[in-house]
Amino acid sequence: MSPKISVVIGSYNQGDILKKVLPFYEKQTCHTDDFEVIIVDSTSQDGAQDFLKSYQPNFTFRYHIQENKGKASARNKGVELARGEYILITDGDMIPDKSLVEEHIKAHQLSPSPCSFEGLAWNLESLVWPPQRETMKAQVGKHPKDMSKLGWYYFLTGNISLPKSIFMSNKGFNEIFMGYGWEDLELGYRLEKKSIPLYYLKSAVNYHYHVITKEEEIERNINKGKSAQTLLKLHPELKLFLGLNPISKFIFPRIKETGCLYKWIKMSCFPSSNSLKHKFGYWFLKEYNYLKGLIEKVG
Repeated sequence: MSPKISVVIGSYNQGDILKKVLPFYEKQTCHTDDFEVIIVDSTSQDGAQDFLKSYQPNFTFRYHIQENKGKASARNKGVELARGEYILITDGDMIPDKSLVEEHIKAHQLSPSPCSFEGLAWNLESLVWPPQRETMKAQVGKHPKDMSKLGWYYFLTGNISLPKSIFMSNKGFNEIFMGYGWEDLELGYRLEKKSIPLYYLKSAVNYHYHVITKEEEIERNINKGKSAQTLLKLHPELKLFLGLNPISKFIFPRIKETGCLYKWIKMSCFPSSNSLKHKFGYWFLKEYNYLKGLIEKVG
C-alpha cells in the first residue's frame, strides 16, 4: 500500500543533526503506513551515509545518494522517488512536531481543490531543547491566521506540502539555483501564476534546529542577493519586488565599504548597546550585502 504523503529531505554533511531529527518521525500521531521519509544525500563527507545505511525506524524510510548538484536537484530526485499522493518538503535540520505529518495529510484531504500548504516553522534563538516560546520566531513573519491565503514569497521549503502531480507537472525546482536558495520561491511564483493557491497551515509545526549569529546572517545576505539575481534572470518582471529599483541602483554604488559612512555604521551602530542604533546597523549591513550580491553583476 502506498503512503498518503512522502516527506522529502535533501541533505549534505548533516549526519549528526539527522540523528537527532529523524527519530521525531518515529513519534508521529498518524499511522506509520500513512507516510514515508526519503533522504536524498548529496554525497556527504561526514559519515552521514553510514548512518543512513544503518538507520531502521518504525516508518518507511528510504535514502538515495547522488552527486552534489545542489538542494534543488536533491529535492527533485526525492519527489521523483516519492510514492505518496502528496509531498511534504522539509530540511534535515527541521524537527517535526508530533502531529506535523498528520496535519498536512488532513489539510489536503479536506481541501476542495489542489493547493499548497505552508506550515508553521519556528526559527530558534537557542539549541536548548525543548525550546521556550520566547526563543522562537515564526518564519512567516506576519504570523497570519490559520488557513489564510499567502503570497508566493512564503512558499518556503522548511515546511511545505503539495500534491506530487502538481510538483511534477510544473517541472519541480529549477536546478539553475545552486547557492543560497530561492528555488522554492521561484517554484511558488510559477504556481501562483497557475492559480494554485498557498495557505497557511498553522497546525502543522516544526522547528528549525539551527542557530546563526547576526554576523553570519549579514554575511550570507551576499549569497541571498546572488540567488535573487538568478531569480531576476528567470523573471525580470520581479525586479522591483527584489529591490532592484532606481533608488537602490543610485545609492548602492555611492556607499563604499572603505568610506566613513559604512565604517561608522559597522563599527559604531551595529555593535551599539543602544537598541535603535543596533537595529539600524543590523538592517543596513544586511541590505548592503544583499544589494552587493544582487547589483554588482546586474548593473
